[in-house]
Amino acid sequence: MSCYFRQNADTNVTIPKYIESSTGVVYYDIKVGVHQVEWLVERRYRDFAQLHEKLVDEIAISKKLLPPKKLVGNKNPTFLEQRREQLEKYLQELLVFFRIQLPRVLAEFLDFNKYDIVYLLQDLAKLFNESGSSLLSSKKEFNFSALEVYAISERLCLPCPPENIEQRGKFDFSHVLDFCTQLEVLIVTPVKDNTSFNNDYNTVDVPIGRSNIIPKNLRFTLNAFRNVKTLKFHGLSTENIVDIALLKPTMQTICVHSTTMTHINQILMCDNIHRDTVVAAATASDAISYTSNSSAAAQSISNSDCTDVLPYIKTNWCELTDLDLTGNLLTQIDASVRTAPKLRTLVLDQNRIRAVQNLAELSQLQTLSLSVNLIGECIDWHLELGNLVTLNLAQNRLKKLSGLRKLLSLVNLDLSCNLIDELEEVDNVARLPILEALRLTGNPLAGSVDYRPRVLSRFHERAAEISLDSERGTQKELDTALVLSALHTSKMRQISQNSQR
Repeated sequence: MSCYFRQNADTNVTIPKYIESSTGVVYYDIKVGVHQVEWLVERRYRDFAQLHEKLVDEIAISKKLLPPKKLVGNKNPTFLEQRREQLEKYLQELLVFFRIQLPRVLAEFLDFNKYDIVYLLQDLAKLFNESGSSLLSSKKEFNFSALEVYAISERLCLPCPPENIEQRGKFDFSHVLDFCTQLEVLIVTPVKDNTSFNNDYNTVDVPIGRSNIIPKNLRFTLNAFRNVKTLKFHGLSTENIVDIALLKPTMQTICVHSTTMTHINQILMCDNIHRDTVVAAATASDAISYTSNSSAAAQSISNSDCTDVLPYIKTNWCELTDLDLTGNLLTQIDASVRTAPKLRTLVLDQNRIRAVQNLAELSQLQTLSLSVNLIGECIDWHLELGNLVTLNLAQNRLKKLSGLRKLLSLVNLDLSCNLIDELEEVDNVARLPILEALRLTGNPLAGSVDYRPRVLSRFHERAAEISLDSERGTQKELDTALVLSALHTSKMRQISQNSQR
């Protein structure tokens, strides 16, 4: 990102070309370069004239510096090329004149307020000075672009610019800091006023505006947002965060959507450069506890580097209760989830997860949502999800439900749009003592004759308490279910008696 205050000696401006629109209006394409950052600005001669008038009035530069207006022949290619060169020279002379600092009017003319740290933050300071109270009165939430968060992070590392750059008052950086410290919900997106990142993973690779600044390359800290309780990243990887330690003790909710991240540790351990080693070590430790030759294996681990990095995983999210990672490319639930021991709600919808693991230590977990994943089987999930109340497995690949039969605390279960075709599979969940809501719509079983009464019959005397596919059974369905239940019970009794003989 540009920083004219720090890199003014490495700043240049040119006008490579002019463009004539279909309506005959001529625009000059201005190229601004500050160190390695470049961007283009499109301006008409009229814009130059207005800029010059303000500079003459406010700073008293020479009126003769700008090439004069021409009423006749101003569309002639030779004249336009000559004017392009003159306007380029005009801007270059202004940069020499304002080498230390740019007046606000010139900064806005060249879009420094869009791409430069100091001038972009002046816009934010003005907004928060004028509207900060109203923005915070309804809800203490604000959506920053990645560029804005990066600018705040970088500005904290800068010495104070000269007073006439900062323009004490409405442009003072303290307004930004004051606003940030009052926020409780921080939303970060690649850019503002563009929702394409919701369905396009490649937005972070697209330059911002007409610059060469790419969102995914911006690394920043969140130290200015020390009172944030909820963090939401949309279309932008949390790996852009290089320091989040200040937020870990108080953060309550994290939402990360529409990214290409494949592992949860990229989120929960985003600022830990050892995260891959830590998770691998924790996984290896788990494997040891289940092997028959555990002592030998433990000795092997102790001789490796694993014991050195395992302590890193103890850096916990002390108050994190809700984690929503919908719409990413996660392939597994890795050991980093253990860094959030108070987690109550975990949403992993629309990912590529095939198995449930590493949740056994989350004793407070009550809601788990895994809809639209690649789960094909559930084996003894009670070992991982002992206290679960709500489980969403919609739109997966399940055919068998035996692995759910011991989730005794389960109240709500969504199995819609799977591959369940056998009524007997319902018995595995019908025995759960406090189950109240079951969704099976979209399964092959749901298309069978008398589907609802047949399913309700497996709950026997509890049939009236069950909401099947969001509806309680009608009296007719319950009557039919009662008959089917009696027949099924009689059949099971006969089978049991025959087996005893």
